Amino acid sequence: MLDENEIFRYDMASNSWQRESIVPRKAPHNSSCGFAVLDGELHVMTFLRGDDLVKTQRSRQQKRGGTLFVQIYHPKKKTWRSLVTRPPFCHSLDFKTAIMCTIRL
Repeated sequence: MLDENEIFRYDMASNSWQRESIVPRKAPHNSSCGFAVLDGELHVMTFLRGDDLVKTQRSRQQKRGGTLFVQIYHPKKKTWRSLVTRPPFCHSLDFKTAIMCTIRL
């Protein structure tokens, strides 16, 4: 469960939620945030608008609709890594209505 910037996991033995970790970089208040589990890792995704980007990158990335900031948590190693990418489309991304899934070829 993701509660603001805290991540909790459910422990069936104790029938309770245990704090697992804290997201290293909290999403800006006006941004959309979502999460998915892929290959056993938790991906916390934040769509950053042009206002949230570094000023040197803003003008180019605003034309593409923003930037996707992904923070990835590995539960066994209890480590975080992150990446920044641009979505393949020009409109903004709203995680309240987005659906993500993995496809194995």
